[in-house]
Amino acid sequence: MYVDSPKEIRASLEAARLAIAGQLRRLADEIEALPLDGAAEVLSWLGSLIELLLREADRVLGAQPGQRRT
Repeated sequence: MYVDSPKEIRASLEAARLAIAGQLRRLADEIEALPLDGAAEVLSWLGSLIELLLREADRVLGAQPGQRRT
């Protein structure tokens, strides 16, 4: 079984972070184009997805609950 080096893992995480940031920018542009009532619903949905993403990142990175790794 091959295990990635810490450098390779960091590079993969950075690439994923950049991809997510780009997707969030595109989503923000789409949200800005929505009527206000639609934007509120989308922002609420997006917030729940971001919370899920952060919990999963904590799990994967082995952080203690409530403590973010930077």
